[in-house]
Amino acid sequence: MARGTSLRSRIPAIRWRIAGFPFAREGATAVEFGLIGMPFLCLVAAITETALAFFAGQVLDNAVSSAARQLYTGQFQAARAADPAPPANTTTQQVALQKFKDAICNSRVAIFSCSTVKVDVLTVTDGTTYTPASPVDAGSRSWRNDFGTKYQNPGPSQIVIVQAAVEFPVFFGFLNPNTLSNGRRVLQSTVAFRTEPFS
Repeated sequence: MARGTSLRSRIPAIRWRIAGFPFAREGATAVEFGLIGMPFLCLVAAITETALAFFAGQVLDNAVSSAARQLYTGQFQAARAADPAPPANTTTQQVALQKFKDAICNSRVAIFSCSTVKVDVLTVTDGTTYTPASPVDAGSRSWRNDFGTKYQNPGPSQIVIVQAAVEFPVFFGFLNPNTLSNGRRVLQSTVAFRTEPFS
């Protein structure tokens, strides 16, 4: 009997607590932070990652432009003319492409791994229309097999397209849907110019 009486005596207090719930303010700050905290932190992460990728893209652009200037003036081609014969199972074009990649890396590229940079150096005939293909195979979301393997030695007064790309780590993959299948982002830099009439 005492138990039933005790329960009946508590009912008004329970009703009072339920009725007062909409007006309660204790813990409101914690609830509000729980609602907006995660979207806010995601926004900060996205801004930070975008800023890092933008900075890395600028570093790549500057490095490619600096190396491409050696092609523009003919300095790179003249230096390659004095190279010894390439090692066995290696072509002159492969050696020249590797040395051009080294020229890009000499520009103090430190924000990404320079060993992963892929470069194509292509020459274009006057009067032709050429659109560089994407270095990524859209179907498999991986590198094209032939990208980073072409070096066409530019001559004087010739149109040249230098296309470089590198993988860049992504820390919040769900914020970057356009990534490679390995979860990394691709930074690209393309430079087009006509070489000087060097001899």
